[in-house]
Amino acid sequence: MEIRIKPILKKTEKSRLPGKVNRRYPSKLLAVFMDSSAMKELLQFASSDLHYELGGVLVGRVGRGTRRNFVEIKNFVPATKGISRRASFEFTNEAQQEIHQVVQERFRDLRIVGWFHTHPGYGVFLSSADQFIDQNYFNDPFHIAMVIDPTKQDVDLGVFVWDADHARVRVPLFTP
Repeated sequence: MEIRIKPILKKTEKSRLPGKVNRRYPSKLLAVFMDSSAMKELLQFASSDLHYELGGVLVGRVGRGTRRNFVEIKNFVPATKGISRRASFEFTNEAQQEIHQVVQERFRDLRIVGWFHTHPGYGVFLSSADQFIDQNYFNDPFHIAMVIDPTKQDVDLGVFVWDADHARVRVPLFTP
């Protein structure tokens, strides 16, 4: 089975950052922003199944401010045709086709900027299977990975970006 989740290519937009970034945040790392309404909907979706992993892609825009690159997550597309298991999530070819169809129909002006999945009860980290997905399907410099553990009272959410050595680094999520 071959899954190819690739972004719909658009140029990086030169624009202002959507919000403030902590002064100590490294300028070489991608800054990640997410609309609060998209965050609320994503957390509702993530909490819809506390026993099996869920996943999908994040859509938004990639920009360049005066001193740094950033990703602004505007929405998400759940992979409803993916395979959810207790401790894993699999993007199927059918899920990938559905995702691209939804992006074309509903989010034509946005691009796929990364992926997300849940780890109900396991915490936030990138497993070896997650790292395989990253290395093979979400390996562009602007692609992010998001892991959510919806079982915590205060939902635990982690955002991972690529560093200069092409290793995933956990970074804060900024809200405009």
